[in-house]
Amino acid sequence: MHRRKGFTLIELLVVIAIIAILAAILFPVFAQARDKARQTTCTSNTKQTALAFMMYINDYDETFPLGFGRAGGTGAWLWNLYHAAPYNWRPSVPPSDGRYASYLVHWSHTIQPYVKNYGLYECPSCPPKRLNTTDYNNPLATPAKVAYTYNGLLHAWSQAQIANPARLPLMWEGRGKASMEGFALTNPALRCEDASRPCRYFSCTYGNPGNAYPTSAMFVLDGPMWIHSGGALFAHADGSAKWRRLGAQIAPANTDWRVDPYTGYDSNGYPGYYWWDGCNAWLFRPDYDFSL
Repeated sequence: MHRRKGFTLIELLVVIAIIAILAAILFPVFAQARDKARQTTCTSNTKQTALAFMMYINDYDETFPLGFGRAGGTGAWLWNLYHAAPYNWRPSVPPSDGRYASYLVHWSHTIQPYVKNYGLYECPSCPPKRLNTTDYNNPLATPAKVAYTYNGLLHAWSQAQIANPARLPLMWEGRGKASMEGFALTNPALRCEDASRPCRYFSCTYGNPGNAYPTSAMFVLDGPMWIHSGGALFAHADGSAKWRRLGAQIAPANTDWRVDPYTGYDSNGYPGYYWWDGCNAWLFRPDYDFSL
């Protein structure tokens, strides 16, 4: 009598076990390759956006763009608010609204003639997040997904007054692992709370004079700072772009203030505090030469 050939139960279990082991080995490799491809796209977007900043500076007498605008164009500085990107997508903010004029002069709009693509503000590694607004239900234009923030200490600052352009952050993934849908932010930002006074960086870098105005602030993140292989992307004031390792050591906290904005991180990559000189966010000061 002829017997049919087949696998025994033990043989099937061995094959399944081998497949499971191979999957456990290969899936992380595939994930790393996917993350690396996303990082490459993000690096390209960072570099192209930084070059747009450089072209803007060349056209405007070596002056950096505004980090935020004023309500109605002449009112209070909206230093601590998100600005719409693009400026005209929100149905709840018509041209008659005081915030509309602020959106028009915001960096996310003023460098657009050199970018011509709001898509460059997105990083594929940073999932989109939304603010609590009904504007998403009926947008007047496609809301941009913005992963990058601008160094607000450069708000209307002169390029000639930068001590070390190759080290000073111009823009960075300053929302953490998140792309804010329809809104751009300046982080850090100058705390320009008095509309009657000039809104310019005030240095306490090599001393802490009394009555410093304005000082600066950094905002709470929307995601962890470990975005790409335990770090994030930064563009510098000379137009270059580079990945930086952040939080080299968790316990005890060990970060380099010449590279890392934050003093320490938890096990998920969320920072607790940022380096500060008594007036401003340490890493982002235009007159800091990074030698100390």
